[in-house]
Amino acid sequence: MPKIDVHTHFLPEPYIETLVRHDINWTGGVDLAPWTPEAHLRFMDDWGIDVGVLSCLAETGVYFGDQREASELARNVNDIGADVVRRHPERFGVFGAVPLPDVDAALAELDHIYDDLGLDGVYLVSQVDGTYVGDPKWEPVYEALDNRGATVLLHPVEPKQTPDLPWQHWIGEYVFDTTRVFMTLVFNGVLDRYPRINWILSHGGGTVPYLSHRLAAAPRVVEAYRELVRRPIPEYLRSVYYDVAVADSQVQINTMADAVGTDRMLFGTDWIYADKLFDHARTGEHDLTHLLGAHAARRVASDNALRILPRLAERLDAGQS
Repeated sequence: MPKIDVHTHFLPEPYIETLVRHDINWTGGVDLAPWTPEAHLRFMDDWGIDVGVLSCLAETGVYFGDQREASELARNVNDIGADVVRRHPERFGVFGAVPLPDVDAALAELDHIYDDLGLDGVYLVSQVDGTYVGDPKWEPVYEALDNRGATVLLHPVEPKQTPDLPWQHWIGEYVFDTTRVFMTLVFNGVLDRYPRINWILSHGGGTVPYLSHRLAAAPRVVEAYRELVRRPIPEYLRSVYYDVAVADSQVQINTMADAVGTDRMLFGTDWIYADKLFDHARTGEHDLTHLLGAHAARRVASDNALRILPRLAERLDAGQS
């Protein structure tokens, strides 16, 4: 059974240099470490992963307060990612970085991602400088993504405003940010206006599957919400995808399968950040067949991903011919 990791990260040297310049020496609770294709391939081979679809991000994606820097950094890491795919076309894919909040810069980079580099999709961080994905400010970006039938990995980042908590925010705040994005996409009508975008919610959708009944209750309780949605809330839940990165316990897997079905679930690892969670001594951990059974495991491991990553599917077919 082939296995495609849709949620895995790379940190090329120019990106680390930018983080250090902004006094960011860790991300998501994990110390920064040099990334190489060779190290990533060793991890993949050790865990039976055939393909890793890379995204380059830390706490705030590529925007650190300077739009020019963000645009240059996105272009740089996207070009580096494309080179990795050229050298390993059957082992890696790439979700390109988009330099929001500037819409024109984002649209220009989308053209470069698709028309010049031929990457597999894009990633968007949950919010940039306090503006969440789904906000009307970025409407031209959603339209451009829809026109291309884009696959978009939605990844949480450090929330702009949080209470003074005595623990690192990745433990809880990140998944709550993903939930906020989903609600923004639903109640701002983005999922209705742009149905050709394949959205992937990271980490099992944050808390979306668990809160599915509560989310569905909103239009029943408040008339204003009934005017904002065109479909029952469960249909919106089943219109996006959910990766299982750091969300592959039996309880989380069962909750996702019950709420959205295994045809909407995708394999992910969150490596390199989740490196310490991959331990062969923990028998059965990350084993999709053990968690789901053989038929559903194949859907989650590869079939669903290939359906929404056509360029990757073409590369794999070409490698087999």
